[in-house]
Amino acid sequence: MNIQYFSNFLDMSKAGFEIVRSEIEKKPDLLFCVASGGSPSGLYAEMVSHQKQNPGFCSRLQVVKLDEWGGLEPGSTFTSEVDVQTKFIQPLGIAADRYLTIDPFTPNPSEECERMKTALEKSPVDICILGIGVNGHIALNEPSDVFQLGFHVAELAGSTLANGMIKSLKQPPTFGMTMGVGEILKSKKILLFISGSGKKDAFQKLLNPEINFQFPASFLWLHPNVDVLVDKSVI
Repeated sequence: MNIQYFSNFLDMSKAGFEIVRSEIEKKPDLLFCVASGGSPSGLYAEMVSHQKQNPGFCSRLQVVKLDEWGGLEPGSTFTSEVDVQTKFIQPLGIAADRYLTIDPFTPNPSEECERMKTALEKSPVDICILGIGVNGHIALNEPSDVFQLGFHVAELAGSTLANGMIKSLKQPPTFGMTMGVGEILKSKKILLFISGSGKKDAFQKLLNPEINFQFPASFLWLHPNVDVLVDKSVI
């Protein structure tokens, strides 16, 4: 695990972009796993800025969405899909045939997850973008006695549901749909961005190189190619 510290969010984001840019230049049609949330948003802004000067930058990029909330009221904008579309898919002009996603309002979550699992068995991720939850979750793989390896419907932890933004929703999510730990660890390269309030304790636990089922991010120690980019201004 390669841990890098940066004095602020912008520097962290620029460093992440340089890693991603290098990988895309080597393999323009790589499969990029996009995560929602604030921590990787600076990376996406850098990618969009670069593409304005280099129109072909992401013209062949393949994209898969990391996870999604389920059980929200119809039309809710508190979805990973809205976040990812706004910050990444639309600004970069990723066509629908190059984007593998899951519907937050699907009537059959298990069937949708099986579809995603099948697709990822055929095409493992080249670059996986992650953030970390206050309880150490990666994607929506929550602390548990067992982990599912493939894309699955996930029970949300109380600590996740206690997040301020989620608590404010009229109808909060009741479950998640997420890439499994096995699929994440099959990724050729992983970038974990650590930024935002409330992440200090989780980061300190991550520094301990041991595997703990109650701290899902610890499984990243098993991967040979993980860059952890840390915004020191909030850690």
